[in-house]
Amino acid sequence: MMQVSAEQVRWFRLKRSGLVSPMAGPEAVATALIGVQAQILTAAGLALWQRTTGLDQAIFDTALHETRRLVKLWGMRSTLHLFTSQEWPLIYAATWQPGSTYYERQVRKNGGDLAAFYAAIDRAAGLLQERGRLTRSDLRAAGLQLSDELLSAWGGIFSELVHRGLACHAGQNGGEGVFAWRESWLPDLAWDPPSFDAANVTLLRRYFHSYGPATEADFRFWRYVPAAASRRWLAVVEPELATVRAGGRALLLPRVDLAELVEPAPPAEAWPVKLLYRFDPLLLAHKDKGWLVDADHYKQVWRAAGHIEGTILAHGRIAGTWRYQRQGAGLDVQLAPFGALPAFAAPAIESQLQGIAAFFGLPLRDVRWQAEEVN
Repeated sequence: MMQVSAEQVRWFRLKRSGLVSPMAGPEAVATALIGVQAQILTAAGLALWQRTTGLDQAIFDTALHETRRLVKLWGMRSTLHLFTSQEWPLIYAATWQPGSTYYERQVRKNGGDLAAFYAAIDRAAGLLQERGRLTRSDLRAAGLQLSDELLSAWGGIFSELVHRGLACHAGQNGGEGVFAWRESWLPDLAWDPPSFDAANVTLLRRYFHSYGPATEADFRFWRYVPAAASRRWLAVVEPELATVRAGGRALLLPRVDLAELVEPAPPAEAWPVKLLYRFDPLLLAHKDKGWLVDADHYKQVWRAAGHIEGTILAHGRIAGTWRYQRQGAGLDVQLAPFGALPAFAAPAIESQLQGIAAFFGLPLRDVRWQAEEVN
């Protein structure tokens, strides 16, 4: 079994995440990372900005709502993600099976009327197909007699339609989410989804290429599936994988990637310093977070109720947290390093802050350091 260093693992993962050399554009990022989490849409925009060149809020909005090269769906872990539109059939096939959604499971668990539940989905689907786009207010006005739970802003009936491959997010109207019928939103999209198992074998193969070296437990965490299913898919791909040892742990990655993994990592000052915003894909890809952050600082990044802070990344590890606020016509930023930052971090952070402000089309108004320590 080949031995590699923790530094080599970090460097390889950063390269595959698009944080060392920029990717061709938002679609290339969404493809390489198998989606970008979009519970907070601006966080998804900043994740794409970090991995491309020349992206701003206007270009991002155009890709999502006008050219529609990206599509917003509920995906892995039943959380909102941006995917390339062409991969919608794959994501649908991998993430939905009859009885798999939260609301359907709740009906079964509580002994509810499944026939009435399915009828409500059919009525909503019929109305959406007829009109092309709908909001929750439209459903109420149409008198569909849906429960408060199915009209919930957390998903409700629309999450059922999205999971079934019938609808996607289509922006907002007056602060309310709009959903579009798939065939009206992307009329030229070929709908040819593979089987559930075939789709997940594809995702597992791509996961180890994009996020490896990693463990089966890491994939299972990222994909949020039972161990039996994860191991079944791994058995198909395992002949293509190599095992390496790093920090006493056995990790998997495609054999074709071994030569790149064992390349020496550059000195610390040559690594990118990044201000990754909340829910960045790099922070969500592995169950074990020890490679990213010391245990003493874990709870400063991964907060209660599933919240993840923006992070200062230096030498491939989390060196602090950061937040921003839009104040009038400017951007205010607060940074909280965990300790002394290396001297090379300061100019890189300043450049990152200017770039983030430019993404929003705002001037950088105020930068505040908490317990600032820069050598």
